[in-house]
Amino acid sequence: MLKRQFNPRVPHVAVKYLRMSDDLQNKRSPEQQSHEIDLTIQRMGYAFNVTKSYRDEAISGRLLRKRAGYQEMMRDIRSGVVQTDLILVDTIERFGRVHELESIRRGLYENHGVLVVAADSNFSDPLSPQGRALAMVENMRASEDGRIKAHNVLRGKRDCAILKHWPGGPAPFGYALKSVMKSVHGRDEVDHCILVPDPSTAAILQSVFAKAAATGWGVTRLARWLNEREDIQPALKPFSSATIGRQLDSTLYFGELTWNVHCTGIVADIRVLERNDETEWQRVPDFCQPLVTKELWMQVQALRELRRAKLAVTEDVELSAKQIQPSASGMTLNYLLSGLLYCSECGVRMVLSTTQIYVTKAGDNRNYASYRCPAYRAGGCANAVSVPEAWVREEVIAIIRQRLFPWAPSSKAT
Repeated sequence: MLKRQFNPRVPHVAVKYLRMSDDLQNKRSPEQQSHEIDLTIQRMGYAFNVTKSYRDEAISGRLLRKRAGYQEMMRDIRSGVVQTDLILVDTIERFGRVHELESIRRGLYENHGVLVVAADSNFSDPLSPQGRALAMVENMRASEDGRIKAHNVLRGKRDCAILKHWPGGPAPFGYALKSVMKSVHGRDEVDHCILVPDPSTAAILQSVFAKAAATGWGVTRLARWLNEREDIQPALKPFSSATIGRQLDSTLYFGELTWNVHCTGIVADIRVLERNDETEWQRVPDFCQPLVTKELWMQVQALRELRRAKLAVTEDVELSAKQIQPSASGMTLNYLLSGLLYCSECGVRMVLSTTQIYVTKAGDNRNYASYRCPAYRAGGCANAVSVPEAWVREEVIAIIRQRLFPWAPSSKAT
């Protein structure tokens, strides 16, 4: 059994990691964390040699890949660019709030000889039995703290919704936020916000419902109709079919708020959106001034249900089917560049479309696959180019081969 110990009296080489979760927080939080680390080093009489500081601002600790400072620090350590013994943080929550925290800390120590120590525990030895017990508590606290905060925020938002106060986020299209003030110690401050019709966009939203009811058009055709209208400001364009669909389904436009329809979480460093059971929804009638009548909304919904019925696939669940699905998002990729190509005109991720399988004269089953900009059909983008999947795949592979093996003869992949 290995008997290693951490002696803080040794002049260890160290780096600092500082993080602020939200841009609404104290802007000087990273500087305060750094100052607290320095004070703890001085108070304990340690001789740590801090060579570099890494920081992330306005990024959640539940994410890893999106934290540029964290990723830079990990790359420097793994590549050997930075030779360090310690990562100093104010509290372990600043390092991260992920469930993988224990394995990350263990991997840093076992593979690179780097320990993560926190100022709030006076940089206690994480290798001792007491330190391992503390690390277990810290790791659980880091992830559970986020869950408890989310519960408290959800409770507060639910109360706001019941009181007919806007629970947070940007105002939906067609509405604007109006601040309601209150006096506190002789000074006026914002108490809450309510939704009021926005004169610049409400009429557009009303025209979408009227057009949908009169014509029975689908969301793609409605989005194209809006993008082609000259009376709509260019700043409001382009309209997408997905956005139009969400607006037509929203009960808010006839005055009823349906809140807590979805829940979110971070799984495998990816934000996952799941639909809540209908018993958890919060419905608030007369939440705001309606933009359309409920009768018109229901008429549009009836037309949309007819469209859905034509495309619906049976949802009968077999008794032998798997009942617990993985929470991590993912997809089966039949094509190498799926999700990696972007439109050169509007920057939207291009989607793959394929023809039906046909039989060649030789008896082979074939189909034609190409990438297209999804905004083109809705009139939100002028890029009508269809990029053959086989061609772009060969070009990309050839470029990668040339960069990885510049000395090899240039040839297209087959």
